[in-house]
This record gives sequence, C-alpha cells and structure tokens, in this order.
Amino acid sequence: MADDPKCPVEFDAELNEYHITRQGDGYSLIYYCPFCGGSTPKSKRSRLFHRITDDEQRRLCDLTKDMRTVQDVITAFGEADIYHKVGWVTTTPERDGKPETTQSYPVMIFTKMSEIAEIHVTVYPTDRVAIRFQGKGVKKDAG
Repeated sequence: MADDPKCPVEFDAELNEYHITRQGDGYSLIYYCPFCGGSTPKSKRSRLFHRITDDEQRRLCDLTKDMRTVQDVITAFGEADIYHKVGWVTTTPERDGKPETTQSYPVMIFTKMSEIAEIHVTVYPTDRVAIRFQGKGVKKDAG
C-alpha cells in the first residue's frame, strides 16, 4: 500500500514508520497491520530527541522540587522562553450521565536550564503547577 501513489499510506524510512496521511496536513501512525494484525517495525522516532540521563533528571528534579506555584517558577527561572496559552489539553470522557469535558491549561517552557532537556511547567487553576522534563531535539549534522 505504501508504494501506491493513490493510497494514503506512506512509509517514512528515516523514522521506520508507516503513516496514514490526511488531506491538508498531518498523519496518523499505524501501529498494526490492518490485514494480519502484526506489529509494524520499531520506530526510530526516539532518535530525534536527547535521552535525559539519570544524573540530569536528578539535577532537574532537585532544581524544581520546591516549586508549587507560578510565582515559585518565575522567581527561580524568570519568564518562560516559550509560553503556550493553550498548552496542555485533557479530555474527560462521558461518565455517570455527565457529558465529556475538555480543559486546557497554559504551559511555560524553559529551554536554557539544561543542554539536553526542556522544563515544561503546566499551570493549573489557582496558579498551582506541575513540572515535567522533555528531551530537546537532536540537531542534525549539516552536510
């Protein structure tokens, strides 16, 4: 199917992934063969990002362990390098006769606190925060 130009299935050799392309933009990953049910090849997507080492994870945890509010974060790090007003979106399914709900939360991203990781700070109501670390993208060699 990936060789048929009329079919929306594509193979990305660099990532070793099969995708169903959507008109306009984007794609959906294919994890299992629709015919036999077998797994698709192991993705190489993780190679696009730095792996956060145990030492760096401990350092970042120590750096952020006492941060509970937006003010704690700003006092320690200053203003965010990137701010997404709608950064984290979560949907709660319909349950017990209550409709499905979707909630969005701002996310502050700090890119200069680590060589290999970004610090993502999700801001919840009453300015409480949750902190997670994400590997930075690996820069490709020019050439």
